[in-house]
Order: sequence, then structure tokens, then C-alpha cells
Amino acid sequence: VTIFTLILILAFHPVWGICEDNDPKDPVSAIQKRIFHKSHELGLIAGYIPDDDFYEVLPVGVSYTYNFNENWAWEEARGVYFVNQEKDLKGKLEVEFGVTPSEFSEPKYMIHSSIMMKPFYGKESIWNKGIINKESYFLLGGGIVNYERQFSYGDPSTENAISINLGYGSRYFITDTLSLNIEIRDLITFKEEETVNNIFIGCTIGFRFNLSPRETEKDETVDMMKNYLKKNDENE
Repeated sequence: VTIFTLILILAFHPVWGICEDNDPKDPVSAIQKRIFHKSHELGLIAGYIPDDDFYEVLPVGVSYTYNFNENWAWEEARGVYFVNQEKDLKGKLEVEFGVTPSEFSEPKYMIHSSIMMKPFYGKESIWNKGIINKESYFLLGGGIVNYERQFSYGDPSTENAISINLGYGSRYFITDTLSLNIEIRDLITFKEEETVNNIFIGCTIGFRFNLSPRETEKDETVDMMKNYLKKNDENE
């Protein structure tokens, strides 16, 4: 399912172009260096998980990403809280069929960390009135998902399940320090009794920045000695 989804995304969202020169003796090609590169990014996350059995799930959260270079990044921490609205499925089962689920799990929060590979970079025209730069990336990571397990009998309990995620996204550079990231992620969670597969569709507002280099303390004695030695070398 995941591979098929990524193929569809790439098929309908091309990120490269091919340009041919009519004169084979004089080929012309130009690749612009990436701009808007920053080392650090803080993100505000909002999304939707449409395929949970019992809840409409609206994830909200924060993230921190460190960009090693133009091609690789590490989303070191991604914390998401799930805002849930119960679906009508449980009520329909009880009213129409007289059946109450003996157990159902409500997702509460998720903590993940992922590696990003960013092979694609380009520009898009907005109604021929403006140009926006973007980069596209694949990601792979893992973490935990916390569930509250509710029963038709007895008290609820909690479960922390191991989870992995893989996905594809595009980062649109709105300004030098502000970006909009649009993503689709496949979340695979290994619960005690079953493996759950959910699709996350969402966006992240990224605040991007570099840290200023640390100022070093100057030793006046050392500076005077350096100047003295330099003058002696010049006199010799």
C-alpha cells in the first residue's frame, strides 16, 4: 500500500524536468544552487488520520529538524497529540445490531524521530504571477504511539506500542525563514494483539534559522605577543 501510494504521488506530482537543445554540438545545462538553506527548523503540525475505525483523529503537535546539508536531514523529535471525535460506527453497532465492541483503542499521543532524504529541488509558478522554491523528500523513522484501551467491561488501560513511519513530502519556502511542509505518512503500529496501519495527511509550518557562531574571548596579552612576533619577522 505504501509503495503504491508513493508511486501515485510521484506520478501526479513530477519534480524534475528534461530540456533538450536542438543543436547537439552545443548542449546547454544549468543547475542553480539551492537557496533558503537553514540548519534548524521548528515546526507546528496539523493533520488528519481518516482511516481509524472508531475515531476521527486530528493530530496537532511540534517538531524539531536538523539539516545536515542540502540532501540529508534528521527530524530529531516529533511530538503529536491526537484530538479525537468518536465516529458513529460504535453507536450504529449498538443501536442497529445490538452489539457493543468488547474492546477498542483510542490513540492519545505519538513521539517519533525520522531521517529525511531530500533529492529533489525546484521551482513552481503560481498562476504565472510568481515563483516559489521547494524541495521534496522521503522520510523513514520510528517511535511509540500511546493508546487508551477501553472495554465494555472494567476499567480502561493504556498501551505504548512501537511504531514506524515512512512517507513523502514537499517543503515550500514562503520566505527565507518560513516554510510550509505538506506530507503524507504511512504509520505502522505494532500493538499487542494486532498491527495497525494508518495514513497521516498533514502540513507543518516551519520556522527556519541558523545559530550565530559563539564569540570567543580575546586575550590581550596573546594578541600583543602575536603583533610583536609579526613585527620582528617583518624587520628581519
